[in-house]
Amino acid sequence: MEKQSIQGNKGGRQHPRTPVEAPDSLQSTSYTKIILALGEGEFAGELDGQRIFLDNTPLSDIHGRPNFEGVKWEFRPGTPHQAYIPGMPAVENARIVSAELVSSWVTTVTNTQLSAVRLRLSWAQLQRQKENGDTVGYRIEYAIDLATDGGAFKEILKTAVDGKTTTKYERSHRVDLPNAHSGWQVRLRRLTPKQNSNRIADAMVVEAITEVIDAKLSYPETALLFVQFDAKQFRNIPQITCEPKMRIIRVPSNYYLEPRRRFYHGSWDGTFKWAWSDNPAWVLYDLMINDRFSIGTRVKAENLALAKWDLYSIAQYCDQTVLDGEGHGEPRFTCNVYIQSQEDAWAVLRDIAGIFRGMTFWSNNNMNVLADMPRDMDYLFTCANVRDGKFTYSSASEKTHYSTAMVSWSDPQNGYQDAIEPVFEPRLIRRYGIRQADITAIGCTRQSEAIRRGKWVLHTNEHDRTVTFIVGLEGHIPLPGYLIGVSDNLLSGSGRSGRIQAMPRRYIITLDRVPSAKVGDWLVINLPSGKAERDLISAINGQEVSVWDRGYAYSDEPEVGSVWAIESSYIAEKPFRVIGIKAGEDGVSFDITAVEHNPDKYALIDKDTRIDERSVTIIPPSVQPAPKNILIDSYYSLNQGIISTTLRITWDAADSAVAYEVEWRKDNGNWITAPQTTARSLEVPNVDDGRYQARVRATNAAAISSIWMNTQDTLLGSRKEVPSAPQSLRTTSLLFGIRLDWDFANPTDVLLKTEICYNKNGEDDDTLQFADISYPQRTHTLQGLAAGEKLYFRARLVDKSGNASEWTSWVSGTASNDNSWIVEASQAHFLDAETGRRLQEQLNEQARSDERHKQAIAEIAQAIERLDDILKDIQWCIR
Repeated sequence: MEKQSIQGNKGGRQHPRTPVEAPDSLQSTSYTKIILALGEGEFAGELDGQRIFLDNTPLSDIHGRPNFEGVKWEFRPGTPHQAYIPGMPAVENARIVSAELVSSWVTTVTNTQLSAVRLRLSWAQLQRQKENGDTVGYRIEYAIDLATDGGAFKEILKTAVDGKTTTKYERSHRVDLPNAHSGWQVRLRRLTPKQNSNRIADAMVVEAITEVIDAKLSYPETALLFVQFDAKQFRNIPQITCEPKMRIIRVPSNYYLEPRRRFYHGSWDGTFKWAWSDNPAWVLYDLMINDRFSIGTRVKAENLALAKWDLYSIAQYCDQTVLDGEGHGEPRFTCNVYIQSQEDAWAVLRDIAGIFRGMTFWSNNNMNVLADMPRDMDYLFTCANVRDGKFTYSSASEKTHYSTAMVSWSDPQNGYQDAIEPVFEPRLIRRYGIRQADITAIGCTRQSEAIRRGKWVLHTNEHDRTVTFIVGLEGHIPLPGYLIGVSDNLLSGSGRSGRIQAMPRRYIITLDRVPSAKVGDWLVINLPSGKAERDLISAINGQEVSVWDRGYAYSDEPEVGSVWAIESSYIAEKPFRVIGIKAGEDGVSFDITAVEHNPDKYALIDKDTRIDERSVTIIPPSVQPAPKNILIDSYYSLNQGIISTTLRITWDAADSAVAYEVEWRKDNGNWITAPQTTARSLEVPNVDDGRYQARVRATNAAAISSIWMNTQDTLLGSRKEVPSAPQSLRTTSLLFGIRLDWDFANPTDVLLKTEICYNKNGEDDDTLQFADISYPQRTHTLQGLAAGEKLYFRARLVDKSGNASEWTSWVSGTASNDNSWIVEASQAHFLDAETGRRLQEQLNEQARSDERHKQAIAEIAQAIERLDDILKDIQWCIR
């Protein structure tokens, strides 16, 4: 009969595990579709994900990574024959299918008028039950193929449904159809095989196919932006904004605009080409001549024949490079304005002209445009051509002098919201105190340009002297905005002006008086062309004055009677800008009003701009960068004698972030949201074994969130580190027993016990486990053995996660048969007891009594000896 060993283990204290079901994570998606009419006419566009914004957040970051998931957009530039935007709007016809997709499904579409088809798919349930009873999500991959006119299938979409649902979940896919002669075939393939298991619910159904015919409304001459996004990403419909390059306008044929410079090549022939430009001069010209939305129906090209040449000079001035206050160059003026409402035409033209410090007016059946920029004197007025030689001067009150300016401009870094740029002139503040001018810089999107506009107002307002005078028919020559020179003999205190008396030669001029001049001064003359010019004086002989440029003296030969004036380095004609011309009642005279002009202000405006870097801002960016380097791992800890696994998620800090939102999930289950944190890590204690994924996004002070950044699926489990085996297992022989001793290589709180087993032959067969010794005990005694019995032992360590070390080698031990130590031990034990002590006292007392008896006997013996001696002496005497 074969003998079998029966072995048992200690029962555990764990309770049966309760299965966990993850919540549903799949929800039907609703999309919002919006089409925006951006503007009239053809736009240059150049839109991308960084220039389209949802609630001031761009669709993608500077690296092209999306800030929103699932956003689609299309742009139409506004050409007369632009393509339509599919699906906006459309006529649809749905056909029910209700077929389960096991491997593939194919349908044929023969209506060649269709624009697209839409497949509607559904899943009644999608879940998987794990071995431990937990119910989690499941993933099914599938693809859609399209074949045209009987050709080969081409894959147009590959995607997956990933999550869990216990109720019916639906989604749709639109398949745009290319041009075809006979039709198309649409194939839907299931890439993840269907599982025939009662633990997995993965039935996939083709619910319907919808035939779509788009209305194909192209909205010609209107720039369009179409945006589609998942509605669940926003609480409300977000504000959609964009930064396109806007209208393509008329610019000179020799004008070229490059990213780093703008230039005019050669001479202009007066013709135009179509191109994008933000030069305010050409924007103004386009507004004046456009017949669709501006005054082009009333102002024709012939009415702008003169203005376009003035605008050509103004445009060059606008494109000149000036310092931006940060050490870089930029165009002097740009126009970035978006007109969204109906306004008075003249008011709009005035505002656009104001960008380049200009003005527009109608005169002599022509549109005229002038700008406050450096220019030569247009005409000269002296005591000789003014009625009675009289100039009347006046000045404004100090209350109208400004020393500071608050310039409102559109800040592109803050969603083009109005920003206020303060401009100060210390010299004017010392003179007038704080007197503020409020300025609205229309079309201004640069801080440096706002500063220049404010400085122009302050420096122009500083010189407020006005002059009025009456002239004859010469009043037809100057126009508002012209620069005139005023040579007032009474004001200068010398005869520095008059009329020409004779013209011996073109470069020799006889004046009506001896001028107060010297060689090297300038002779200024009003020419027959209506233009004032000057030339350098080379010789003076009484009233006869010679100029240097003998062959090219003046562009037109001066006439007798023309007005002249002397200009020198120490005194010159005072420049004034015409601000008003009024015809006299006599019909031959004109009242002219002009304001003092400071030609030195332009250098102060353009070359003295400085922008200090601001180290602190309370306005967070509209785009919040996402955190980087998101990692997921775990560590183990001991809690109340139990080892638990802690999930740890870490990430790098994101710029401008004030908090982080963290979500995690296990085994493709539902996302679990952790409380918002300001730290750069998150720990989740007591997690079970499984595959974990985490995602993190950053939030700034304006509650703008970044996109989610995900980790890869990571397998995490309980502690797998195996403890080291016990060290120096040894035996000590005892009478009828054996004592075992051992040491620990790496003492730690995670150790639970030492397992010891034995047999009689030192082999691995017939091994019996006889003891579980709790840690940290390191000795154990085996009793009840026969004298001389020999056994073999081995041991191993087990931690609190159930991980066991390797077994030690077998060591032998023998029970002892030496009982001498028992007698010694018993005697010692008896004498130490109370009875032994009393017995010992009695024995000691008996010994003392015997000693006394012996002493008494010795004393008696001595007394007898002495008596014998006495008797012997007596006997001797008797004899």
